[in-house]
Amino acid sequence: MTPTPAETRSACPGAQAIAGGGVPVEANRCADEARQYWTVVGSHVVVDIYPIFFPVLQITLAFQLGLKPWQVAVIYASNQILSGLPQSLAAWLSDRHDTRIAGPIGLTMSCVCACLIGFAPNFWVLWLLLSVAMIGNGIYHPIAGAQAGQLGRSVLAHGRAWAVSIFFAAGMVGSVIGPVVSTRMNAAFGISSIVWLIPLGLVTAFILHRVTAHATHRDRSHAAVVASIPPDEARIRWKAVWLLYAGNAVRFTVNTAMFVLFNVWAARAIPDDAAAATILNGNLVVAMTIGMGVSAIAAGRLTKPGTEKRVIVVLSIFGAIFTALTSFAGHEWGMWPMYVCAALTSLGFSSVLPITIGLAQRLLPHRTGLASSLMMGGSWALAAVAPFIVNLFIGEHALPGALSQGRLDLAFVLFGVMLLAAGGLALIMPADIIRKVGFAK
Repeated sequence: MTPTPAETRSACPGAQAIAGGGVPVEANRCADEARQYWTVVGSHVVVDIYPIFFPVLQITLAFQLGLKPWQVAVIYASNQILSGLPQSLAAWLSDRHDTRIAGPIGLTMSCVCACLIGFAPNFWVLWLLLSVAMIGNGIYHPIAGAQAGQLGRSVLAHGRAWAVSIFFAAGMVGSVIGPVVSTRMNAAFGISSIVWLIPLGLVTAFILHRVTAHATHRDRSHAAVVASIPPDEARIRWKAVWLLYAGNAVRFTVNTAMFVLFNVWAARAIPDDAAAATILNGNLVVAMTIGMGVSAIAAGRLTKPGTEKRVIVVLSIFGAIFTALTSFAGHEWGMWPMYVCAALTSLGFSSVLPITIGLAQRLLPHRTGLASSLMMGGSWALAAVAPFIVNLFIGEHALPGALSQGRLDLAFVLFGVMLLAAGGLALIMPADIIRKVGFAK
């Protein structure tokens, strides 16, 4: 297959300058963009360590504070809404004022407040700390995602999609570190010990600001590109973006539901030992998160620009199959098959997400921050309904010990069906415009 122009461009302007004996300024720019890109990627590892604390420590927090099921659902829903809705405002302000300050500020808010949850004396303080932490995590992501796409398209040989996939996978690394470290610290020293992780976030936020404050997050020629797009084509581009947005809202809902269902599954499997159930839940989250990182990297590397529609549909089908099998695998085949299924659920959501982010940025070159926020926070906010859908599927007041295995299995199957619906939305995306923007880097 003949490579598209987007695939054959040089990895970095500096590479051309060095090879051809060009001006040193170009080589310096190449080195600067590489340093800035990898700083953003590294900060994504750190920022995503923190938001996972509540899902994996929920059993311990519920026992310690006597949380009721409705309070847990409120926290999940609040976290989704407050991490999602501010993203669009932060992205709009970042695009309008050409600033990157939301990244380090968001990282600082997230790390400090998430690490203080072990000191919460009651539900309301816990809710407040988690809400501020998730607002911070939310405002970090659109500008960092836009920077990753813009800088990485020049730094990496395979362009924007590959750059965003690496950025996305870096977040998955943080999401693996978070459960592993926090559950072990909780078991060894108590939940308040996670406060020791604050300095890591503060130092990273400082470095991120120093290195990337003046690094652009938009195409430098975006005004000329937008002026060349006819009004009819602009409407088609926005239609594709809104369909991507709707599909991602469904995917984030399923992704969020898995965190809730893993807690329920673990509490049902080990009803008399909260610490052990917390570790089992953490293991399931880690398995899914590893799958999220690996599948995002693979999909970003293998997906050719212009073929995104077909890839999204196929990945949604496979993700739906493994989501439906996850609970059944655990009680019929054993924990390792369940871990494998948990990892492969990610084919339906995380492997698709970086593809949609890169595609949306190419569709809206003048609004890369907004495009990133719609694909991440905008759709993530709608996933606030996930805990309530879980309650609908398994019974709002059902305690894990009283919940039938068949009802729990069915909940996983129904969320698999939702992934199929997300794939169906991709089928009606306008294919011509997707192929056209595949030629844009």
